[in-house]
Amino acid sequence: MSGGRMMRVLLTGVSGYIGKNLYESLHMEHDLVVVSQYKQIYDDVRWIKGDIFTLEDVTKAMEDIDIAIYFLDPTKRSSKTMEASYKDMNALAADNYGRAAAAMNVKQIIYVAGAVEDNETLKILRSYKTPVRVTHTEIKRKGMLARFQSARRDDVRIIRRFKIPKSWTLEKFTAYYFDYYKNVLPGLSNVEIHEDSYYLQGAKRDLIHLKRRTALKNNDRQIFDIAGGELATIRDQHTGTLEFRRMLGTEEIMVCIHRYEPSKPWLFYQLLQAPFHALTMRIFEVDMRIEKFNEEQRKGHTENK
Repeated sequence: MSGGRMMRVLLTGVSGYIGKNLYESLHMEHDLVVVSQYKQIYDDVRWIKGDIFTLEDVTKAMEDIDIAIYFLDPTKRSSKTMEASYKDMNALAADNYGRAAAAMNVKQIIYVAGAVEDNETLKILRSYKTPVRVTHTEIKRKGMLARFQSARRDDVRIIRRFKIPKSWTLEKFTAYYFDYYKNVLPGLSNVEIHEDSYYLQGAKRDLIHLKRRTALKNNDRQIFDIAGGELATIRDQHTGTLEFRRMLGTEEIMVCIHRYEPSKPWLFYQLLQAPFHALTMRIFEVDMRIEKFNEEQRKGHTENK
């Protein structure tokens, strides 16, 4: 009991193996809350519609929570198309949990041990102020990735992580990202910027229109809403976003596309648009590694003088 009421505990789901067992162990003595895209099967669990990969959703779910239990179901998906490694998916979800718990003054995070990514997950969760406890019993699980899912809406999530030069700010990385797109296909690709609006163009056509939501100087997160363009479907209650996030205490940045709904047929997206984007991001990753290496070399030469 806490303050005359049952301890309120947040779970990331109760439909999978881990969630069902946690439910059976906790529901009689605790007030259980679940954050999930889909309605849960138990009537005595308070369901908060939300996405564990979206920080704002997790922060909302953490309101009035005493203990947040973190585990990521290896098969957990929230989009029809998930273009990400399980390692990056877990890192993003763990970072959301750590940030949200700290912001909402959650008393404790309990981490369910047993995943290949345990060490990195704990490092991320402990980057923030909320105390983290690890279960003594491990539940062995291994991350799996299936690219195209049978989710309930035709949207896309993309998560990629990049190592950056130590001296770079998030503002510099974001500017470099858009400059890279501008020059990825010389003479065809371009980026036009008008105040807070960014137009990603191809052959002088506006393919994606982004609207910047955060200040340029924000070195923590940069958020752009997908506001239009020939390659995007826009719905009143379904706004996609492009997010750049600095991972606390690291030289890494997450680039995430959330809830993006392509306007072209799925076959076009799967066979042309998605492979092209994946290729350009792999090249960009190599570019980032070169920039990081060059900065380290310059620093080494300076120190040796």
